[in-house]
Amino acid sequence: MFDHRHLAAALESVSSVPTEPTAAEADREAPAHQGCEINRAADPLRFIFSALIETVAHRGYDRTTIERVLSVAQIPAPVFDEHFENKQDCFLQALDELVAGLERQLLESLHETAFWPERIELGLRTLLTALAEQPAGARVAMVECLSAGDASVARLHSALARFVPILEEGRAYGIEEGSTGSEQLPPQTSAAVVGGIASIVHRRVLEGHTAELPALLPDLLYFALMPYLGQERASAAAGLGVTA
Repeated sequence: MFDHRHLAAALESVSSVPTEPTAAEADREAPAHQGCEINRAADPLRFIFSALIETVAHRGYDRTTIERVLSVAQIPAPVFDEHFENKQDCFLQALDELVAGLERQLLESLHETAFWPERIELGLRTLLTALAEQPAGARVAMVECLSAGDASVARLHSALARFVPILEEGRAYGIEEGSTGSEQLPPQTSAAVVGGIASIVHRRVLEGHTAELPALLPDLLYFALMPYLGQERASAAAGLGVTA
């Protein structure tokens, strides 16, 4: 089972970094939807979620208001009240949809016929690319959700926990491949690796380097594979080479 303390410990080193956007970012209006041919009345949640994610990414969760979101979404307040109890309820539903979309992309990339190291590489590549391609969603999922209350943080923990069993498959794979250290790994190794990867991604997004996330693939792949395959095999799989 995923231990939430691993993520907390992994994020502790970055907790002192301000999570508020810069003054310029906070004052910048989230972009309005233009030229959309879809009837807003037929699918209001799509527009509300999109406006919320953009607004929270630019202004931060605490400085986001329902009025601002509805102005960007061009949706009347009664429609919002029909679907949500308050700002947090709307945020949680938007976060659920955002995370579900990322999970679908990642899981679809994990071809069952591929060997375990290849599956981990495909999954990491897909995740880093998806986050880089939607910077507002990345900021909401990896940074702002930590400021939106316990329920929001719990959703992040749950999402990360669902990837622990995939990484844990490396224990059996390592044993089959003759890795002498796989059998002696502590039970929480996979959870700690997932938390560590989340911490690294969190810091990069927090510091405004979301577009550069795909460049982290070799290092993060090595980090994920090394406990199960050992330094030499993990380095080869990640394309890093081995330092003598």
